[in-house]
This record gives sequence, C-alpha cells and structure tokens, in this order.
Amino acid sequence: MTKSTAVSPQAVHEAARDLFASRGYRGTSMKDIAEVLAVSAPNLYNHVTSKQDLLFRIMDVAMDRALAALATALDGVTDVAQQLRLATEVTVLDFLENPAEVTVCNSEIRNLPDPLRQAIIDKRDAYGRRLLAIVDRGCAEGVFDVPEPRVASFAILEMGNNAKAWFHPGGHYTATEVAALYGAFALRIVGYRAAG
Repeated sequence: MTKSTAVSPQAVHEAARDLFASRGYRGTSMKDIAEVLAVSAPNLYNHVTSKQDLLFRIMDVAMDRALAALATALDGVTDVAQQLRLATEVTVLDFLENPAEVTVCNSEIRNLPDPLRQAIIDKRDAYGRRLLAIVDRGCAEGVFDVPEPRVASFAILEMGNNAKAWFHPGGHYTATEVAALYGAFALRIVGYRAAG
C-alpha cells in the first residue's frame, strides 16, 4: 500500500504535467499521479478537484506564463522589427524551456470541456493576435514585405514547435541561441527591409 505523505500543490501539478505529456491525459490516472508522488490517490484531492481540473490548470498556467513573457519582452519596444524578433525569441524560448507543458497544451486540449476549452483557446488566440498585429503593422509601415501577413504569423508561431522537435539541452546550441536564430528567421519570413 502506498504511504501517504504531505505533498505540495506544485508537486501535484508537475507530476500530472509530466505524465500527461508522456502518457497522454487518457493514459494517466489519478492513481498514476499518486504513485509518482508516493501518496494515496485520495490525498491528491486535497489539492485538486479532478483530473480534468488538473489538466485545465496546467494549460492555464502555461498560457498565462506565455502571455506574461510576451508582454514583458515587448514592453517599451517601439521598433516593429525588434518587436517581431523579440516576440519570436520569447515564443521559441518558452517552448524549449517548458516542453512538457507545451506538449500538454498542444495535444490534450480536446480533453477539456467547454467553457474550459474555450478559455484556453481564447488565451491562445490572444497570443496569436498580438503577433499578427506586429506583422500587420510592419507591412503597413512598409518595413515588412509579405503578401499574406496572417499566414506568415502562423509560420512564425509554429517555430516553437519546430525548435522543440529537434532541440536537446546540452546539445550544440543553447536554448537562448536557438531562440535568437529563430528571431532572425522570422524577419526573413516577413521580408524585413532594414532602413538605409
């Protein structure tokens, strides 16, 4: 029998996140999460009402963190090319530094019922709109030259998934170096034309 010990809400969050990322939401039970934490399954309910609540909280925390990081990166930056570079860098870095959460957000949203699913979609869409607004502004100012700004913004948003697919901590590049490279790639995607 599993011995019950004290466990923090953060530990529950992290155990569920890692199991959902590796086994999938449907392939993970509350008992599995409890076993990782060496507690009884009923002990988990001191911290969470259900497995579905855990899934939502993982996604909600991830989206709030991503939105806050984007806002911080863009705070006070007025140059549109610099905005796009920084937005891309922070997006890629988030994917590389939080791969388990990103995997859960990408693959498990179908397991959330409305209105929880819609709440996550709304935050994801708000993130995408912020990036599209940068691309649109650059095009309007004649700094970017891309015929389909919306599609370009989708391609840039997808860079995080691309980098996450091949990046390995301790490999040839650091996460920060990869993010900087992708930031430069984003400017090429939108046909950035430097002044002068």
